[in-house]
Amino acid sequence: MARERKKDKSFVKEQQLGKVYQLIEQFEEISRIDLSKLSRLAPATITSLTRKLIDQKLIMEKAVRNTEHRGRPAIGLCVSPFYWQSLCAILTEDRFDMFLCELDGTLIAEQSFHLTLENIANLSTALIDCVECFIRESNCQTERIITFSVAVIGELNEQMEYCYLLGNRILHIDLKRLFQAHFHLPVVITDYFETWLFAESSVGSVIGCENVLFLQLNDRVNLSVLSEGDVFLCNQQAKINVDKLIAPQLCSLQNKLNPRLSEIERYQIINQITNKAIYQLIDLLYPDNQCNDNNEKIRFLCRKIDLQESNALAILHLVTDVTAYLILCLVDMFSPKKVMLDCSLLLAKAHFLSRLNERLSFFHCNVEIVTSRYQWNSPEVLTAAIKQRLYDGSLLEHLSQTH
Repeated sequence: MARERKKDKSFVKEQQLGKVYQLIEQFEEISRIDLSKLSRLAPATITSLTRKLIDQKLIMEKAVRNTEHRGRPAIGLCVSPFYWQSLCAILTEDRFDMFLCELDGTLIAEQSFHLTLENIANLSTALIDCVECFIRESNCQTERIITFSVAVIGELNEQMEYCYLLGNRILHIDLKRLFQAHFHLPVVITDYFETWLFAESSVGSVIGCENVLFLQLNDRVNLSVLSEGDVFLCNQQAKINVDKLIAPQLCSLQNKLNPRLSEIERYQIINQITNKAIYQLIDLLYPDNQCNDNNEKIRFLCRKIDLQESNALAILHLVTDVTAYLILCLVDMFSPKKVMLDCSLLLAKAHFLSRLNERLSFFHCNVEIVTSRYQWNSPEVLTAAIKQRLYDGSLLEHLSQTH
């Protein structure tokens, strides 16, 4: 029982530390008195917590000149940008992108590793080789790394440890155990969609909006619903999979997708507007595209869209028209103020949004479409997962043990 109470007390202390750190970062420069008022914690508690954060090199004191009164300058607190760094990565079906960042998301170094079929077959070894290569070539000081955060564009188990699907590839790999054994520091494995959702809702394009649909079209069709400030959860996750919704027959090009599938499967939106459908259409309408990988195919298509080529516009119209129908259905169900949309074809943003809004208007669907503030592999998105764990205090336990 005493051990339980000690554990509960430690957990509360971590939450308080996270809350104080978040307030200091939010206000950029703040006094201990104001921290006490905003956090509703006693001045003595604030003194103890801020001393701990200073010792952990997360915050620092700064003299603030007061122009209204004479005397010694007041002492303010601000986030310390000089010591801790974060190591981040994005794992996709054919790439492992790595970034070394300051805690505020400022990029220090980056490197992209292409994953071949041979790499995928021996993924554990390939990923560790990538990490070691990046640390060596970026001159990364591992003792200054606060955590290693990996965002996965795939499917994870509920504990966010085990990856069992990457693109269309079935895997069996415990990412958390793999990297913890290598680093001996906190490892954060996240679903990229949920990391992006947190970044956009906390500091991005929909900050302050309490009724938003987050819709992401990549290898899957991912949905998250923010209603009156609360995120709907499905199996303890913010991501809702809507792959099997049926798209209406809007154009003849749809019939050319996945001809071996049954008609019902062929018209499921996972087989109509996801990346794998777009890759099929590019190869079908541009058989001589000579693209080396899927990312290059998307860039190729978007260049053709910007040039207003008829085949490229046909693909664009299929994706936007089905997406508009999907948004119409979702708006009828959830009545959001905004729809935050992420799609690979937003590389041709002006044409994509023009067509999408035109189709939404045709359906009499009055909702504001907003796009991501960040690029899909932006360091700010990746460091959002780390900030989330600093704010809730869960990442501070490791620092408490090492300082």
